[in-house]
Amino acid sequence: MNTLRVPFKKTQRGATLIIALLLMVMIAMYGIPAAMNSMQNERMTGNTRQRDLAFQATEHAIKAAETWLYAQTDAALNLLAPANKSCTDTPDDAPTPGAGILPNGECHANDAAYWQNTFDWATNGVYPSGTSIDAALVAAQPRYVVERMPNACTPSGALPTGNPPDTCPTGDKIGHYYRITARGVGQDSNAVVILQTMYVFQAPSP
Repeated sequence: MNTLRVPFKKTQRGATLIIALLLMVMIAMYGIPAAMNSMQNERMTGNTRQRDLAFQATEHAIKAAETWLYAQTDAALNLLAPANKSCTDTPDDAPTPGAGILPNGECHANDAAYWQNTFDWATNGVYPSGTSIDAALVAAQPRYVVERMPNACTPSGALPTGNPPDTCPTGDKIGHYYRITARGVGQDSNAVVILQTMYVFQAPSP
């Protein structure tokens, strides 16, 4: 007697497909944050690079301003109005508001907030003396402004007396203070660094 065997069709459950999909979801869950973290690190590195370029450009401008100050005579430095006067291109006794830019690029002072609120770095700023920075490294050349601050006696810190005020207590020296404000940018014009330094000349009191 012959027996006819009829095979039953196996049910397709799709377990392999489901497992594969789950694995893909797990890989995506781990992979996407890793990719985002890598992109963020790349952006942070780029931002640090841009800020470093801006910082170096600003230091370049400060050095140029200090070099200019050191090379000036007393008469030339007296043309810089005190920081509580209007920006001027004339001596202290006849302040006249104006563009405030001397031919050599140094700006006469305004009030203490002048460099921050009033000074237009795009038009009133100046290129530092000497060699400019490679244009491929910065979006704009660094600029600086020089302001003459009130004199002070050192080391006591007292204000000079007399008319003109040039007398300090015995043992003190007269300090002639100049504030330098410099601004630099990186390759990205949004990367901006502003630095300030105080430069002082000391002379014995008469």
